[in-house]
Amino acid sequence: MLATRGNHFETFNQLPSASSAIFFIAGMYLRTIKSFWFFYLLSIVIDLSTSYVRGQLGSCLTVAYPALALSYAAMFAGGFYGRANWLNKSTLLNILQISTALVTASAIAFFISNGSFYLLSGYFIDPSLNEYILRVQKYFFRSVSNPIFYVASVIMIDWVFNRFILPYATKNNVIHSKT
Repeated sequence: MLATRGNHFETFNQLPSASSAIFFIAGMYLRTIKSFWFFYLLSIVIDLSTSYVRGQLGSCLTVAYPALALSYAAMFAGGFYGRANWLNKSTLLNILQISTALVTASAIAFFISNGSFYLLSGYFIDPSLNEYILRVQKYFFRSVSNPIFYVASVIMIDWVFNRFILPYATKNNVIHSKT
């Protein structure tokens, strides 16, 4: 998150932000409200720290900023409910489930963060539905597609682990159960 959050670091400004993907992945694997709040507070610390280093508040730090908690909560919930179950479902069903959860959560997160910024930030005088639709057309696809690379990478690692490593380790008693 630190390396990809906005344009905080010049050397990493070509990477898409991993923030929403991190919340989705945390929902899938960490699955606790504490992990959600940890990453949310981390995002705030990153934003405030970089603003301090720059000597000015970033354009994202407006009265709409707290709505990011809801946006990230949508991603966390999407990951929580879209979690794969490689042992009891086919690979195709798992991929469909994760993909549906990721796209749905990303769309909800986009409309929460983008809509709140548009309505509350103070950057848009006299907001209108037509102008907002134009903004959605401009930013929606990129925003929804940003987390795909990160989530797909993690899912691939998870699938390989569950498909090949875990069965091998279990079969050969590499993993010992607690009794």
